[in-house]
Amino acid sequence: MRQRTLLITLAVVALIAAAGIVVVLVPDDAAAQRQQPGFTVSFAAAEGAFSEDESERNDQIRDWARIGLASHLELDTDRLRDATYDTFPIRDNGFADLARQPTGPGRALADGDTLHLLVPRDDVNDKRTAGLLLDQHRTDTGTDPERVQVHRYEIRSGTIDIIDGDPQSTNDFRAQSGYVNSRINDANALATFLATAKHLSTLEIRDGEVWAGGWNWAGPELTADDVSVLQRAYTKHEQPAFSLDPPDDDPTEQDVRAVLKNIAPEITERLLAGEIDPQLVELAIFGQATPEELRGLPTDRTDLWTMFNLLRGRPLYNMARYEGGIAGTEVGMTLFYTDLIAKQWVDGVGDGVPTISGFLPDSKAVTPPSHCAKEPGAESGRLWFGQNDSAFGFTNDKAHLGAQSTRLFSRSDGEVGEVEPTYAFGRGLRWWDQHYQAVADYEPQYARLDQIMRWSGALEWLTGKGKQLPLTTPRSDLKFAEWYKSRDDLKERGDIRPVQPPSATQEAVLTKPSKAFQNCGFYGVRGGVSLGDRIARIGDGFKADLPEPVRRAGPKDTNSVLSNGNGKITDVTVELSPAGRRQVVDSVERTLSTANGTAEVRTAATGRQVIPLGELKVLQPATSLRQLATTLKAEKGRIDYQVDYQGQRLGTLVADKTRSFISLSWAAGPLQRMIKALQPVQKGKDFKDHVFYSQRDANGLVQHRIGGADEPWLVFGPDGPAGEGLALRVGVPNAQGPTGHLLAKLAPRGPPTGGYMTIAAAPDGPPVVQFGNTPPSGSQYQVRTPDGRTSALYVHDGKATVASADPLLGHNGSVEGAAMLRDIADVLAKPGETDALLTAVRFGDVGAMIGKQEIFLSPPGHQWSTRVLEALNGETSVSMRITDGKAIHVDKSPLHRVSTQQLTLGEVLNSPGTTFYVNESFLASLPTKDGPVVADALPQNLTVTVREVTKENRQAVPADVQQHRGADWMRIDTAPRIGTPTGLNIVITLPSAPPSGTKSPANPAARIVLICPEDDGANGCGD
Repeated sequence: MRQRTLLITLAVVALIAAAGIVVVLVPDDAAAQRQQPGFTVSFAAAEGAFSEDESERNDQIRDWARIGLASHLELDTDRLRDATYDTFPIRDNGFADLARQPTGPGRALADGDTLHLLVPRDDVNDKRTAGLLLDQHRTDTGTDPERVQVHRYEIRSGTIDIIDGDPQSTNDFRAQSGYVNSRINDANALATFLATAKHLSTLEIRDGEVWAGGWNWAGPELTADDVSVLQRAYTKHEQPAFSLDPPDDDPTEQDVRAVLKNIAPEITERLLAGEIDPQLVELAIFGQATPEELRGLPTDRTDLWTMFNLLRGRPLYNMARYEGGIAGTEVGMTLFYTDLIAKQWVDGVGDGVPTISGFLPDSKAVTPPSHCAKEPGAESGRLWFGQNDSAFGFTNDKAHLGAQSTRLFSRSDGEVGEVEPTYAFGRGLRWWDQHYQAVADYEPQYARLDQIMRWSGALEWLTGKGKQLPLTTPRSDLKFAEWYKSRDDLKERGDIRPVQPPSATQEAVLTKPSKAFQNCGFYGVRGGVSLGDRIARIGDGFKADLPEPVRRAGPKDTNSVLSNGNGKITDVTVELSPAGRRQVVDSVERTLSTANGTAEVRTAATGRQVIPLGELKVLQPATSLRQLATTLKAEKGRIDYQVDYQGQRLGTLVADKTRSFISLSWAAGPLQRMIKALQPVQKGKDFKDHVFYSQRDANGLVQHRIGGADEPWLVFGPDGPAGEGLALRVGVPNAQGPTGHLLAKLAPRGPPTGGYMTIAAAPDGPPVVQFGNTPPSGSQYQVRTPDGRTSALYVHDGKATVASADPLLGHNGSVEGAAMLRDIADVLAKPGETDALLTAVRFGDVGAMIGKQEIFLSPPGHQWSTRVLEALNGETSVSMRITDGKAIHVDKSPLHRVSTQQLTLGEVLNSPGTTFYVNESFLASLPTKDGPVVADALPQNLTVTVREVTKENRQAVPADVQQHRGADWMRIDTAPRIGTPTGLNIVITLPSAPPSGTKSPANPAARIVLICPEDDGANGCGD
């Protein structure tokens, strides 16, 4: 008896093509739930957008998952603008304070009454990830959404696989995720809430009584005593805070002896008498002095550092400063520990320095040469933990708390007052600030600090309303040195060096030096912890009446307004002056305009003395505004997102939806190509891979082409004032002395000097263009574009020649034409396809296809280029063809039979990572536009025969066509659904260990399902 088969019913296919939707006829609800809908986002064609900072890569991919989700949901321009007006599609430290750059593993996207949450599939803290996103939305808008839908994602090689969960009411979601809400009417109620809810989410006044809301996730212990310590300060109108500060007065002899109690008395006497050479002490700190030279000086580096500070007139120790009555309390101890250890860990000091991925102590980091000072020197300043204004939202009856309540701030000492830190001084602190949750997971005391910050902000609001929580009598006699010694749960267990100099009025500790390193000089840091002071700093002002979709927590200029997609929204940073007056010290102004389905957001922000961009340094006067603009258009699943910085185009991100597959592509602008070209120079490498070609203008100045038509060229000059226009400082390594610097700018192109231009390789840099008027010779190729244009290209003796005025390939032609000219001679010298298919090639971030005497070339972001780059992701040889104007990836790699086994249909159709292909015999009946093939259905427990095979090449993005047994099999983007019983012949291929002599696949395992018609007579079917 013949085995029962599965048959795809063509009548159903026709119905789907007409309706443009998936029709699922399932008698069994459970079976339907097992077939979770989802989609795939490919970013293989956007790889060129990644910065040099690998630690930013995953955060960038998560940002793109959100853009892919917006494409999947087919958000229009207005809805996507409202959700993203204050973010950017590209991450860079230069934009860090110009935009909200989300951190952590989760991402949120609001769409009307539904908040969509992206959560990693393997997130062990998935409830926390989703809950924090939901809390931040409520803090921003003032209300919860009606519904929540969780989408679980997994980052693969070049793709993000996303599974859609079922939408549910927000109330149900909160209850299922561990949210609790309690009335706090006595001490027992407060203690019970704190024992249950480790993460505070809201405080509110309801019918005259105080209610608290929070999450029962695992977390740090906070007690009623801790709450009482904070509440007591705000009741007295004091701000609880902590700082480790140097003493104001010069040290006395008694102070010196007290802090250097571990060294020999005679050394102290020589030190006080001025008989010890400071240079010798400095050499000892750097391990460059011999024992004979030291002549009895201590070898302990902390003592040496203290001696060095004395000799240089610097403070010998740091003293605790407790404010708001927190001295001697558990709150004070946590603040002391987190402040002190943050400074040590950023310097790489201690035995508990985090091993978190991406964290690098400053003593091990390399400062980009562009940010190195011309002369090495010390930099001093302060760091402090403070309240994150964007995580606190207050109404008349409720305090909302968002995702991350604690931020890490830093400032440097300038000639007059404080200034923003240099790149080197702020690098480690900036990473910590952007990855606070990761540090808090490593050291629970930082998670406890965040909860203290949350409660302090909420209690400042509550006491201002004339309400209090039940009070206890906290212990206030703790000493940090004893507390630290008694705790065995702290990550840092190294010696903290407490001292008791006579001039110290509070607990004091010595400053511990980092390990010796040479990196543009060395420096020390000092600072403190400030708790909730938002209301004291900001008061009840700095609020704007904005529509809910564009509301964000944090102080706003009161003139901010948005109506019909047009208006201005200004974020401000408010501080108290020494006289106690509120003043705006920073602002980020966003001007929004929307017309003809396109939205533009122009951002202008307060100037800076230190502006990083990639690993380079932007040079412009500190009084000049920093400017960034985004242009957004979203329609029917396609999103075009252009970004400009300081008036120059950084690039354009495109998301394009085809059923359940979304392609992301990045078209670099001249500014990003400029950054990519300059960064290798700082590492002593050639920059030719990021420049198309070079020429000399009429004045002999060398210009480098990095853009398309009418876009500027790159030029170098000596370091100096920036002048007008965008300028980037480039550091040039110098093994013999201080780092040298060049200034790079963008300039208009010099015109061609002949009717033809020839691109020739240069031995020590980018290719060089040569002009002439003699008609070219050599092999002629037709370069074809998607819109039917053609251009002539001649290749001879390793050189490529085109007409200078050619609108595609010429001197002012397209960016894809320039990218092709750089590499085309080398590419054509290699063998390509011989069976009427096209060969996929990459020209930088442009994908193209080469056939016999013809080249198919499109702009970056076009389907041709995108599909080629997706196909080439991790591959060296890929075949393509063009069908109905679209680039099609054809996979010819063999499938090798290994064995046969039996599985249930449910196991096959519902397994992750499965790609479905239908036999070419279905081609005439397949829908040409919308909807996947839908199978008539069988029970999920039906047993089917599975033929197990291996595949020599397994692409991260599956091919459009799989060739097998002489037949073409066309990919469908969604698994067949299950309806009423009939028959279907299914040939299923699964990965397994490769046969002897077969190349092992490089990409992750995937499942391929080949579907035949019922009669088995089609080409490639049977058996």
